[in-house]
Formats: sequence, C-alpha cells, structure tokens
Amino acid sequence: MTARFTYPTVFIFSFLVFFLLHYTFLSKNYSPQTENAVVKITRGDNLRSAAQKLEESQIIFNKYVLIGLGRILGYQDNLIPGDYKFTNGLSYLNILKIITDPTIARTVTVTIPEGLTIRQMARLLRRQIGIDSAAFVEEAKNDSLVKLLGVESENLEGYLFPDTYNFSLSGKNREREIILVLAGEFRRKITSEMKEEMEKKKLTLVGLISMASIIEGETRNDAEKKTIAGVYYNRLKKNMKLEADPTVQYSLPEPKKRLMFSDLKYPSPYNTYLHRGLPPGPINNPGLNAILAALDPEEHKFLYFVAKGDGTHRFAETYDEHKKNIALYQQYLQDKEKEKEKQNQDQNNK
Repeated sequence: MTARFTYPTVFIFSFLVFFLLHYTFLSKNYSPQTENAVVKITRGDNLRSAAQKLEESQIIFNKYVLIGLGRILGYQDNLIPGDYKFTNGLSYLNILKIITDPTIARTVTVTIPEGLTIRQMARLLRRQIGIDSAAFVEEAKNDSLVKLLGVESENLEGYLFPDTYNFSLSGKNREREIILVLAGEFRRKITSEMKEEMEKKKLTLVGLISMASIIEGETRNDAEKKTIAGVYYNRLKKNMKLEADPTVQYSLPEPKKRLMFSDLKYPSPYNTYLHRGLPPGPINNPGLNAILAALDPEEHKFLYFVAKGDGTHRFAETYDEHKKNIALYQQYLQDKEKEKEKQNQDQNNK
C-alpha cells in the first residue's frame, strides 16, 4: 500500500525542517561575555580545531554544529589564519563566513623574542604568517633599504626591534613591509636622550648595539644585564679579548647547544676569542633592556663570569676565582647528568 502525504503533513514537515535548520545554523549565539572575544586561528588549524577554539571562547555553544555546517557548505578546507575579534550575537553561518572569506583583511599577532638573529626571525615569521623566509633575509641585506633606514652596516642585524606586532596576512612584498615596521620601531626606541648619552660617552650606534647583542646573547635575566655589560667594558679597557660565546655561535654555520673547544677557533671576524674589541656588527637583535645595559653598565671590577645553571651567573675579579667558579659549574653539570641517569633507571625499573 503506497503512503500518501496530505498537503498539511508536507507543510508541517517542511516547516519543522526549516525551523530546525534555522535554529541550528542561522540563529544567533549570545554569550554571557560583555566584551568582544578574540580567537587566533593559526596555520595548520582545520575546521575541527577552529570550532574547538570558538567553543572554548564561548563564541559558539556546539562545535559539532559548526563542523557540520562547514562540511555541508564545503568550507572545511577554506580556513584563513588570523586573529579574529567576534562580536556577540553571530550565527554559525556568520562565523563560518568570517573565518573563510578571503576578502576580509586579517592581521595576526606575532611576538618576536629578544635575541633572535635575522634568520631566526625569518623562520619564526614563516611559521606564524607564511612569509618567504629567504626573501625576508635578502630584504634585510638590501643596500637601498639599509641606507634608507640610516644604518651604517652591511645588513639590518641588530636593528629589527623585538616586540609584539600585528602583521597583515595579505599584501605584496610583506617581507619588506615587516622589516620597515621592525626597523621603524627600533628607531623610535632610540630616544634623543639616549643619543645624547651615547655622544657623551663617545659611543657609536653600531658599537652600542653590538655590545647590547652580546649581552642579550649571554643572559635573559634582566637583573644581570648591567653587570655583564660592566664585565665586557672592563675587558675592553684592559685590552683583553671579550671571549664571548654568543659571538662564536653567530660565527658558526649553525648554532650549537653547547660549544666545543674547537669551535672557539672558528675563523670569523665575529669570533671574539680570536679578535680583540667588539665584533664588526651586532650578532642578534637585542631588546631595550640589553640596549640600556650597554648604555649604562654597572661599575665594578669583575672580569669574568660563568653560568650557575639556573639562568644566573657567578662573577669574578681574578682568573683564579673564575677557575673555582668554572669547577662549580662543571660539578653542577655532572650532578645533573647523574640525576638524569637515575631518573632513566627508575623509569626502566617501573
């Protein structure tokens, strides 16, 4: 027997389907939050991971609805990375269109840590916003750009200021635009008061930033930066080689986790184990605290320092005292290795 549907039945069924679709996909999501929510969709995020972030931020209340809608409409592979600010009361369809519409201008917040080299910056920016890392490095060597920015150097190493920035995900020659932003921020950080102090102390900009980059390479501990600056200035006054490990790391084709004695002989004008004085230019891009430390070092008689192993250093005025401090650090490394071996044994015995 063939089932027959009356017009009222079809109408009711159609209404229910429409109501369900409207409620599920088109009804607005109202969050208890009073402020706009910001969600970062990164390169590599898929529809599922993006929906998870949106649900956790209470922009949507059911990630599976967004995933289903995206698959129905064929948007699952069209996500565009960016930092999205969502107002309250958007529907699932509104949200899906926002994160997949290529015509919407987008920015991504990127934090560039202190002490990165140009090459390291390029790799970070490639991961974060998809720039051409090789093009970024080449732009940083661009003679006309270096001259435009008033830098007396072969490249912009040291003059790209580390900070948190909002970069566009679109546009032509983004690599050059980003370099202009970073270099512009550096110029703003070097105040007229700092320039007067440099002139008073007969410091050149390249000398100041070269020293700051060595300090940045030696420690992330801001409380020690002026002390370490004092050590290196004391060595310069005595015509001693700086013997700064970060300059060796910069000289090597690729940085190492731990330097070997043979590395200290690596031939490079930047290797301060081989050459007296400051290197020809900065070895990384230092932050403001390192620059201020290089401008206003602590006055003391220390000539040596060695790591403790906890992020701080032991300082010494004489080489004999320094040798004792080295022995303490070597003992720390041995104890750490023994502790690691014991943990591995305990793990294997479980």
